[in-house]
Amino acid sequence: MPNRGAVSGVISTKTGTYTIQNGYHDGSGTVGIDATEQAKIIADNIREGITILGVEGTMTGTEDVVAGSPTITPNFETQTIVPDSTTDPAQNYLAQVTVNPIPTSETDNAAGGKTLTVG
Repeated sequence: MPNRGAVSGVISTKTGTYTIQNGYHDGSGTVGIDATEQAKIIADNIREGITILGVEGTMTGTEDVVAGSPTITPNFETQTIVPDSTTDPAQNYLAQVTVNPIPTSETDNAAGGKTLTVG
């Protein structure tokens, strides 16, 4: 069995692993993540409250959110409301809201016309 002494290595994207060679080691070697890969661990990309390899996340989930608050006047047609992408900055946060038509009913009246009941 070969004496490997102090063996050091890095984990990179190429393999994602480090293979330990057969033999015995003196215990002073190290294996770590390549510095290029460590630099890719960015706090803004990690959810707040989560720590990955010593980098504490700062992302709240509300970055760059522009919520729309439209005022809709109901009419006799079904309306679908979505974020307004024409505003500056564009709205990107609004669940789809559907406003149902105003309920109506018609009945014949004594004058030969129709009576419209709204509501």
